[in-house]
Amino acid sequence: MKTFLIIALILFGSINLSAQINPLEHLFRDKPRDWELYINPTFEYGQIDLVRTKIGGLGGGLIINKKVSFGLVYNSLFKNLLLPAANGGGKLQMRWGGLHLEYTVAPLQIIHLTFPFSAGIGQLKIAGNTNGPITGNPNFYFAEPGFMIESNIWSYAKLGIGTIYRYTRNINYDNITPAELKGFAAMVSLKFGNFRYSHHRKMFR
Repeated sequence: MKTFLIIALILFGSINLSAQINPLEHLFRDKPRDWELYINPTFEYGQIDLVRTKIGGLGGGLIINKKVSFGLVYNSLFKNLLLPAANGGGKLQMRWGGLHLEYTVAPLQIIHLTFPFSAGIGQLKIAGNTNGPITGNPNFYFAEPGFMIESNIWSYAKLGIGTIYRYTRNINYDNITPAELKGFAAMVSLKFGNFRYSHHRKMFR
């Protein structure tokens, strides 16, 4: 019995000493998640139907392994465009949205590259046209590849600056052609999420 008590005391003392040297802070091993949710407001400045315009966007989704993003995006003109009189005049409304994919190179670096791509369906609407009834289908398809320089400005935010190219097709609405809707645009992007990439770097050292 005495031998058992002595062994028990030795074991208890060893466990207690080990706990003091290597305290257990969490029940499970503390490691970064392989995915993060994010929300992504954007601002674009480009040209539509020969008119310089501002475009607001909102996206969101899932970032997997800090590199690959899957989500949805929605864009709309900040205000209706005044169409040239040669095209009948009036005001053009335009909105488009769909799936969003993005690949980020070296996301743990403070400044890195990212390649967004969006594709889906858009819709046009003209009000106040002077050429008579509006004809055609207001819906169209679009694809927008892009290139961004992005920075981890905060544990919960990323700032990106770059450009996108809007490609459109299946446009048959009044006098508007695909060439008038497609083109390059400058883009500013803000992503909000629980990134904490500096914390991840420390844990992998």
